[in-house]
Amino acid sequence: MLLLKIAIIIVLLLLFIQDLLARSVYWFLFPLLIAGLIGVGGEHLSVAERCEPTLINLMFLALQLVVLSLYFSLKHKKWVNITRELIGIGDVLFLFSIAFYCSTLNYLFFYIISLITVLLCWLIFQGISANKNRQIPLAGLQSLIFAVFLAGDWWLGLFNLTDDAWLLLLIAK
Repeated sequence: MLLLKIAIIIVLLLLFIQDLLARSVYWFLFPLLIAGLIGVGGEHLSVAERCEPTLINLMFLALQLVVLSLYFSLKHKKWVNITRELIGIGDVLFLFSIAFYCSTLNYLFFYIISLITVLLCWLIFQGISANKNRQIPLAGLQSLIFAVFLAGDWWLGLFNLTDDAWLLLLIAK
């Protein structure tokens, strides 16, 4: 299991480096990531127990994409395919991939925290950098953040991304 976890971290770091350097990522890394996360997730829950949170996570992602598409379509008064100009396919595939590992509240928590963190880091970087770029390497930066989350889960034992209990306890405090 240790080798699989290390392989997942390597895939996440590859996504980070590729997206940072080229603003694109190799698509074949996502099936590898999904397979690895399902394999490691089976350590905590059976495949049947993973189905419900995975479906809820994927429905949330689909809802987000539909709402964004509708918003920008209404704003521009024509149909806007958000994956052409506004968000990359790699960004969507990354969020799709991690939906297979995280419990529902952990998925939502990661989604919100990572978007805020990426936005703040990117704004700071743009403020101090002479190289201005409008494209945010979202999948890459989220991959790096997810690698940190996984390290906190797997090796530091700070929380369990497949179980909402730690997050519910944190909220209850």
